[in-house]
Amino acid sequence: MAIARVTSTIFHGTAPNAMGLSSNLGQLDTGPKINSIILICLAIPAIMAVRSLCSYGSTYCMQWVSNRVVSDIRVQLFSKMVRHSMDFFNKMRSGFLMSRITNDTRVMQMALTSVSSDVFKQPITIVGAIIVLLLMDWKFTVVTLILFPLCLLPLRVYGRRAKQAVQNEQEGMAQMVVTMQETFAGIRVVKSFAREAYQEKEFKRSNQLQFSQMMRMIRSMEAVGPLVEIIAAIGVGMALLYVYMANLSVGRFFGLISGIFILYDPIKTLSRIHIVMQRSIAATTAIFAILDSKPAVEDTPNAMVLSSSEGRIDFENVTFRYANRATDAISNLTLHIEPGKTHALVGASGAGKSTILSLILRLYDPTSGVVKIDGHDLRSVTQKSLRERMGLVTQETFLFHDSIFNNIQFGRLGATPEDIYAAAQAAYAHDFIMAQPKGYQTVIGDKGCLLSGGQQQRLAIARAILKNAPILLLDEATSSLDSESEQQ
Repeated sequence: MAIARVTSTIFHGTAPNAMGLSSNLGQLDTGPKINSIILICLAIPAIMAVRSLCSYGSTYCMQWVSNRVVSDIRVQLFSKMVRHSMDFFNKMRSGFLMSRITNDTRVMQMALTSVSSDVFKQPITIVGAIIVLLLMDWKFTVVTLILFPLCLLPLRVYGRRAKQAVQNEQEGMAQMVVTMQETFAGIRVVKSFAREAYQEKEFKRSNQLQFSQMMRMIRSMEAVGPLVEIIAAIGVGMALLYVYMANLSVGRFFGLISGIFILYDPIKTLSRIHIVMQRSIAATTAIFAILDSKPAVEDTPNAMVLSSSEGRIDFENVTFRYANRATDAISNLTLHIEPGKTHALVGASGAGKSTILSLILRLYDPTSGVVKIDGHDLRSVTQKSLRERMGLVTQETFLFHDSIFNNIQFGRLGATPEDIYAAAQAAYAHDFIMAQPKGYQTVIGDKGCLLSGGQQQRLAIARAILKNAPILLLDEATSSLDSESEQQ
């Protein structure tokens, strides 16, 4: 009773004083508290805004760098292809080359974008987490890390299998592009023979093959993630068992568990990076196989520039055989073509007439013997200067999906309109050109499909005339012309 009375007296006696003190403190602290709250309210959006801007800037910069790198590689790849010798294109299907430039570079771009930041950030996170765990409890850290090296085992086991699966998938994608490219390029033949259903079947087959290879790749690559997670989970379980047996405090327990999960997350991320990298490595290997390849026909280091040409061509005991052919296309040929004269090569189909023109243009080098221009071995002059002295009209006319004007101007870039009109008139093409809806500005479709065969050949002849080269090579250039036009 005495204690209760004393207690009551103390608390009741001090209550008014305490309330007064609290009131005074509230009056004293209200101003600073409000200022602090306002400052915090302003600081949080500002920090978030800065964080968002930094995130946007870093993402944009990373995207710019990765896309710039891939864009430059794409240009280098195209330049390498277009400057390769003819035997390269004889061996490679155009659809495969298109897939290298489009699909494989896209895979590289995706890898650079998604991997480049994590490949630096995640290892740093792992090292930092391990250091913190060691400082907190080195025994716990050792127990935790015992099984983590085993996380690399699935990457090693499935790495080779995944790499092969990725290569097969990319080849399947290239085959599908080939089927599309050949179908659209030969659509006239497809429709003429009523083979739409056949081409659909071919495309479905290549598409199904690509799908199967894609799923095989996914099975091989996605198996890595679950295996890594299982091994990591076992390590976490062992760590939890250690925590239980060590009778750690609650605060230390949660600190160590937080460290485990900080360590666990980047390991999962690195396993996903491995999957992306496998695709990127396969694509990069295919790309650099082309970039590192050497053309069969190259300029020698001391090749001279052919500044002028009389037009004399000599074949001296020339033999030539195409790659993977059992017989020679030309055997021990000796031929002299004098300048200022017209020479005709007559022979059966497959006798080697087009091959002779290809050797004159140095699209190929002879297997043996020498081809000369004005007494110079073709291999001693630059390819560019040699071909600038020659005009060519092939038996298979190729025109670009562009205007008539630009197709003729391709023979001599920078030619004036008057020069182009004169070349068209010399090829007896001016009249039919002016009959087109937009005259010289008429777009003639893919490979000139909106023109007749004879009209296409006249434009090809006009293009060669515009070049005004000392040597004009005609490879059955009038095969699509009627007799009157051919005579003209």
